[in-house]
Amino acid sequence: MLCMGIDAGGSTLRVGLFSENLECLHLEEFQETANPSIIGFEKVRHLLRSSLIETLQGASVEASEVKCLGAGMAGAAHSTAWLENEFVSIFPNSTIKVASDYEIALIGAHGRRYGILILSGTGSSAFGINGAGDSAHSGGWGYLIGDEGGGYWLGIQTLKALTKIADGFEKKTELYQKIFHYLDISHPDDLISWTYNPERKNRKIAQIAELLLEVASSGDPIAKKIVERGAEHLFQLYLNLVDRLNFTDPPVMFAGGLLTSGTILQQLLMKKIGLKHSPSPKYSPVAGAALMAQIS
Repeated sequence: MLCMGIDAGGSTLRVGLFSENLECLHLEEFQETANPSIIGFEKVRHLLRSSLIETLQGASVEASEVKCLGAGMAGAAHSTAWLENEFVSIFPNSTIKVASDYEIALIGAHGRRYGILILSGTGSSAFGINGAGDSAHSGGWGYLIGDEGGGYWLGIQTLKALTKIADGFEKKTELYQKIFHYLDISHPDDLISWTYNPERKNRKIAQIAELLLEVASSGDPIAKKIVERGAEHLFQLYLNLVDRLNFTDPPVMFAGGLLTSGTILQQLLMKKIGLKHSPSPKYSPVAGAALMAQIS
């Protein structure tokens, strides 16, 4: 039985064809966002249709051969009907299931629709599903009003720390010199033009987090303090879900580049939760989408 999985996150669209045992038979990646909140419904509709057709053609598969389809879409948690209708128009004989991108990430990571997933990439959020099938989401409010513990937030906190050092409220540490070198600036006043550059993308600020974590690992006190605050925010997302879903020692998985590569942020969060070993996801989110369709 062929099943299609679609992982439409914030910046990349992945479409895969899977066997019944979730063996990936063909995978296409498109470096484009499919978030309707960013590019609008019409552009998403066109992008999805073209990417699905390209994937079918690349795998030499007819749409009629696909028996189930699962899709996780950023920004789709409250608007799944139009997506389902779009998929039905291409796969009229398939079982179709649409959910949020964090739900397919959880299902893929755990290999089932149960547990907690904590994410820290550019942003941050947590999602959980309990034994009764009830789900809850915490965080994920975006860079302006939330996403504490995510890359953008860590980057902004780093820039704020530099201003405190420049004003004499904090002592200069390794972090100060390394960030100035990383940003290719030589004077504290240059922070203003760098940060407020109208062409400055959120991702560029979020990338500062990687250097922050590196410096924190070497013992820099200011960097460690920022990362510790980030880990505590992520821990509070976890506690929020445990409370809302009446969990007792739920299985936990991590997602996002800042929590899946052995970083100090990952280590601190593991310690707070009480995990002895770093979580190892069973499947990718795109495979999780296919699995979601199979178990629905």
